[in-house]
Amino acid sequence: MGKLRIPNQTMWSDLPEHLKERILECLPVHCFFRFRAVCKTWNGLFSSPYFNSIARNSQPFLILCPAKTQLPSLIYTFITHTWRTISLSFIPHDRPINFRGSASGLLLADINANFLFGYSSPTLCVCNPLTQTYSTLPEMVSVSKIMARTILPAGNKTEEYTVMVVGMSSTGTVVVEAYNSTTKAWKVVGSITDVVLKTENMFFFKGYLLGMTGSGGIMAYNIEEGITSVMAMPTADANNLRARLVCCKSGVFVVGAIEENQCLKGLIVWELVFQKTGKDDYKWKEIGKMPSCVCEEFKRSSNSNWFECVGVGDKICFRANESMEILVYDVSTSSWNWLPKFPADLRYVSMRCLPLEIMPTTRFS
Repeated sequence: MGKLRIPNQTMWSDLPEHLKERILECLPVHCFFRFRAVCKTWNGLFSSPYFNSIARNSQPFLILCPAKTQLPSLIYTFITHTWRTISLSFIPHDRPINFRGSASGLLLADINANFLFGYSSPTLCVCNPLTQTYSTLPEMVSVSKIMARTILPAGNKTEEYTVMVVGMSSTGTVVVEAYNSTTKAWKVVGSITDVVLKTENMFFFKGYLLGMTGSGGIMAYNIEEGITSVMAMPTADANNLRARLVCCKSGVFVVGAIEENQCLKGLIVWELVFQKTGKDDYKWKEIGKMPSCVCEEFKRSSNSNWFECVGVGDKICFRANESMEILVYDVSTSSWNWLPKFPADLRYVSMRCLPLEIMPTTRFS
């Protein structure tokens, strides 16, 4: 076999821009980091309108982030059906980190001393895995104890974002604060009465902040109007329903655990459907039920009934406690499937699954 011929560097530099962009479009996620380091010209392609349009319309990746950032994070590419590792060690890792949300390629995290239950006052951090940079947010104006938080895009520029927090103020009222990446400041934007949120993630969907309440309902806070409403759960047996709220490209869903004698028997997926008739302007539609054979396999991957689920594109991904195996419910095809197992034998005690887009223009100094 003859020697591999390396193309002349001039040939690559003379390639038309649209061909370079097509090459960029075909790269798997782990190659983005190497691609950016080649030269300033190639790095600049990530800020092009063409690439941003690709990123906005592409299937997000699934990222598994351990609480200790010196450990590798795992990222799954749905197009190539492959796992890769990426490093988040650029985030200070002297304390455990709890990842809380993602938007436009950015991850929102709590940098906390521990994982005690109850409302907390962690330091919030926003990071970009692609540019390997992060920013620690300043102290909030009014919130002293955080109930829920989320990150969402703001404006038309990919580098802009907003962090929304619902929490308890020093006077005992529940307020909503927003951090704007342009002004780099927090601002109280509203208040919530008669609603106590669970200490879980919060989601943004079509102008609403959505979160699970402690009384067995779903809070919907209209950001523009500052009006709060509470939606009932999909079943009348809400008090005995161990549920998770999920948002993804396909809509808003509730995943309910079917249990018997503290043993998981299955999962049901309901979709939130808005309507204009009747007393309420919404209803819940059952769209999926975990088959018993899949449930048995899901239980074997864990030693407890705890599970997490996250929306990625048009899919809902499930992970059992301390398990590295991911079960996927495809909303578009109503099918249940397992992702390929990660090739290495890894087991992390604390980990969070999140969707990850590739919108790399944000670089924190």
